[in-house]
Amino acid sequence: MVPLANRKVCEDYGRETTKLASKLLEILALCLGLPADRLNRYFEETMTYVRLNHYPPCPSPDLALGKGPHVDASAFTLLTTDGVSGFEVRRKSDGEWVRVRPTVNSFIFVPGDIFQV
Repeated sequence: MVPLANRKVCEDYGRETTKLASKLLEILALCLGLPADRLNRYFEETMTYVRLNHYPPCPSPDLALGKGPHVDASAFTLLTTDGVSGFEVRRKSDGEWVRVRPTVNSFIFVPGDIFQV
């Protein structure tokens, strides 16, 4: 069971990142030349998942397996960063994996399958 103080922090974090996700949907709609609220109807019954994982620096990164190559089935994923590098994306032009340099106190926006459809 999660201690009550930690639970409140997690609930607050989830609520605020959901607000951020809504704002990002508006920005994406505008970038597509659509009205800001155009995508809202597809996300009225929000299914937001907040997953908290911590991966400490590995002393032998070449031995780490990590999550493995995958696509996100969601609309998009917001990843927080803490200065520890490890997230990679596959470049479409040549299929090479490129490490994403983390910026502390920021999010990485990863479009998922649903949004691409």
